[in-house]
Amino acid sequence: TTGKGGLMSIDSAQMVAQKMMQSIKAKTMEKAYGPNKAAGEKFLAANAKKEGVKTLPGGVQYKVIKVGTGKIPADTSMVKVNYEGRTIDGKVFDSSYKRNMPADFRCNQVIKGWTTALTHMPAGSVWEVYIPQDQAYGERQQGEDIKPFSALVFKIELLEVK
Repeated sequence: TTGKGGLMSIDSAQMVAQKMMQSIKAKTMEKAYGPNKAAGEKFLAANAKKEGVKTLPGGVQYKVIKVGTGKIPADTSMVKVNYEGRTIDGKVFDSSYKRNMPADFRCNQVIKGWTTALTHMPAGSVWEVYIPQDQAYGERQQGEDIKPFSALVFKIELLEVK
């Protein structure tokens, strides 16, 4: 029951219903895209064993391509980066290099895996970063190329910490 003297306010009843709907949707998506999730987990497990690959807390992996010696950003820092994103099968879905236009943003305004990598990266660094699906877009589809539960690979060049 809701209302005066009820067990639950209308707001909390809506929150409970919303959480249940999200849970049902996540389970449905997992059934449909389970193989995608499994492929990402398999890729990351194999990748973790490769020479030069390190793992950060939360499961984000990286390999240093170029060592930077500049400032390491905080999660609230503004940064300028060049990047290329691709799926684990190598399909490029976004590239600031192709646009010839670096991106500026706050470290905590991007997917969690990026925030984790950037807050460990000295300016001037170039890293190849391997992001588990739960640190990327999870059960959400992103554009045409990023299916739900996709692990992603990014080349990230931290040009500047502002």
